[in-house]
Amino acid sequence: MLIIIYMLIVFGLTSYAYSLLALGSAWYWFLYLFLGALTGILALIPLALIILLIFKLLPYNNKFKHRLAWVVLDFITRYLFHIKLEVEGLENIPNETFVVYSNHKSDLDVLILYVVYKRIMSAVAKDDLYKIPLLHSIMDWFKVVPLNRRDDRQGVKDLIKAMKQVESGYNMLIFPEGGIKSREIETMIGFKAGSFKLAMKPGATISPVSIVGSSQLSKHSPLIHRTKVHVLIHKPITKEMYEGKNTFDLGEEVMHIIDNGVTDNIL
Repeated sequence: MLIIIYMLIVFGLTSYAYSLLALGSAWYWFLYLFLGALTGILALIPLALIILLIFKLLPYNNKFKHRLAWVVLDFITRYLFHIKLEVEGLENIPNETFVVYSNHKSDLDVLILYVVYKRIMSAVAKDDLYKIPLLHSIMDWFKVVPLNRRDDRQGVKDLIKAMKQVESGYNMLIFPEGGIKSREIETMIGFKAGSFKLAMKPGATISPVSIVGSSQLSKHSPLIHRTKVHVLIHKPITKEMYEGKNTFDLGEEVMHIIDNGVTDNIL
């Protein structure tokens, strides 16, 4: 909303300024409006550079940094990708350090959950994303841990790095399926048992969440179609509740919770 207000102010001021440059027929007003809109869009460039500089300079656990990120990503999800979010279960977000486990059907799932939870939170992501220069830097600024799925030894090292962040009190997000396995169904396609070590080793609370509708994002053009995405945050699973279980049994339990949330809320 703040970004939209900023654009409207720039649009209004520039349109008025252009109108003072010359007087003419009514057709000139269309030109002034067009130039004002163009200037408003171009004004986003210096704003984006300022925001990126703030992301880079402020430490990871700075609250203002994350509040700003929530505003920016909320604008992107709502107005660029035309996503209508419906959220249920916000009262279930843990107060203590937690790890989010979710089904995964879209590349935008990370942004959606980050906006929904509105907590200082990082994520485990595929290392292929680190090949994108600017995205690489942003992921570093927000302590995103790249996970190598091709080299098991390196993958274990990456997971240990993420565990250390959880041990330090940082919330994390991971998709236990190990990537997007299918966009045709909303339920999970199996899970990687090792992903649950991310919560179990540090003794963090598990926050299961079901995303319904994000599989449709790749099938619709955001310019002409609005996509409804329902996010259901389930009751947390504390250390005391999963103590004594192995990673496979815990994974089965979490997948059952997530899948039930999906099937009960198919849009």
